[in-house]
Formats: sequence, C-alpha cells, structure tokens
Amino acid sequence: MPGAPRPGSIVRMPPTDLLRIRDLVPDFLACAGRGAPELPASRYPAGHPDVARALRRDGDWSDAARVAAVLDGLRDRAADLAARAETVRVALPHGVAAVAGALGWSGDGGPVECVVLVGLNQANGWAGELNGRYALFLAVEQLGPPEDLDLLVRHEAAHVVHDRRAAIRDWPEYGVANALFTEGLATQVTAELDAGRPDEAYLWFGRPGHRPWLDECRRRWPEILRRVRADLDATDAEHHAPYFLMRDSPLAGDLPKRCGYLVGLTAVRRLRRHHTLRDLAAWSLPRVRSEMAAALTDLPPPP
Repeated sequence: MPGAPRPGSIVRMPPTDLLRIRDLVPDFLACAGRGAPELPASRYPAGHPDVARALRRDGDWSDAARVAAVLDGLRDRAADLAARAETVRVALPHGVAAVAGALGWSGDGGPVECVVLVGLNQANGWAGELNGRYALFLAVEQLGPPEDLDLLVRHEAAHVVHDRRAAIRDWPEYGVANALFTEGLATQVTAELDAGRPDEAYLWFGRPGHRPWLDECRRRWPEILRRVRADLDATDAEHHAPYFLMRDSPLAGDLPKRCGYLVGLTAVRRLRRHHTLRDLAAWSLPRVRSEMAAALTDLPPPP
C-alpha cells in the first residue's frame, strides 16, 4: 500500500520501557480510505502476520467474508476511530505502569505488548497469547467513554502482567478455578487503583445499567456458590461458559451471565485480607486451586 503508514509503528514508554504499543488503526484507515471493493478494509492486518494468526486462533477472524463485511461497515467512522486510538495511546502508559507497580513487575522479560486495532464489533479488550506470551488487545470501535477506559486497560493489563509473574497462559483455558482467580485478581487490581466506584463498574468496565445484575447475583448467591463449587475442578468449555461468557450455555440454566466474575472478585477479596496483590500474582496453579477451594467455603455474598 504505497503511502500507507509503516506497519507496526511502535510507541515506547520512557524511561521504564514497560510498554510497547502496536497501533494497527492507521493501517486500517489507509485501506478504508481507498473505497475500492477490490481492496477491502480487512486487508489491514496483512502487515502484522503474528497478530493475524492470534486473531484467527480465537476463531472470530477465520471467516474472511464476514471479517471484510464488518470492517468495511466501519469505513465511515474513520475520524472517530483515529481519535479513539489516540485516546488509547495516551491512557496506556499510565495504566500499565500502575498495574505493574501493584503486582510487583519491574519489566522482566521485556515490555508489555499492546495491540490497538479495529476489531469486529464484539469485544472491547482482551488478553491473549501473542508470540508466546500474553498481550493486551484493544478494539477501538467498541471502547466506552474516556472516563471508563482506564478500567478496561487496567483489568486487561493485569492479566498480561499476571502472566509475566506466573505464566498463566499455560493454565487450562477453560479451568473454572483458575478463571475465578485470574478474573477476580484483575478486577481487584482495578478496584484498588481506582477506588470509590460501585462493584458493577469494575465488573462491567463502567458500562451503565448493571446494578440489577449485581442485585440478582446477591439474591441468588447460595445457588451460584453451590454451582461454582461443584464445577470448581472443571476445565472444559461447557462448564466454564455459564460463569464467564455472555452467550447462552446448555449448563447455565437461568444463572446470571458472567456471575463467575463476581464470585472470583469476592473470593480474591477474602484472600486479599492475608496476602498482598504481589503475593497473589505469583501463586502457582496448584496453590491457586487449593486456595480458591478454601476461599469459596462458606463465602458470604458481597456486601
């Protein structure tokens, strides 16, 4: 693409070198601005084959026609997407540094990789494997207002930094016990770094309208806790889904979707009474499993 920004432009965070930003949004805009159907916007990840492989690994980017249709539909948001990418680049250094300090990571192993991209109108951010370690992915078209962006950045950065401390990428992808712990820890980190918000803000990244969800989880706490404890050793997608995903699951029944996030947060807060965040972030998987089993015993509902 003649004239397009050089793929993989990197912004480094001086002087600690904790962060490496790969902003793919300029490449998307360069493709989208051509307006030619024979050059779909979905071509923009082509200069970043490692990122493209990571996206395909999750399945959402495997259907080329669908990817092209979604991304081509975002062409008319070019100015908005560019502005959002700039907001993300400004927010990332402080957010990653704050999380690194909270979890006791000094940059060992090289900087955190953050990929800023135009996604598929599904997730706003996630931590996923890239080149053998966790990276932070932020999809600008799905981001909320700037005042809530830090919640998302800190939560997902906590997963990435946690991976540097304990190699959580090697833990079972659908392990219920370790998912409760990792999501609970990431949420607690966010809550401690940005104190004063209600729990539903940390659990839903500031998006409004989730107080009824929190109230329902509290009301049905004994049932939820019983189900979680029964499934604690499960490592399959079917048992994982009812507690952590928004999609319908055959095993979920009418459980509140994503209720595992609240259970994980409540359990981690119990553990937090006796351990620092830095200690928690260094635990091995066997210890996580045993500590979570103990923490869930007679765990009272969140206040």
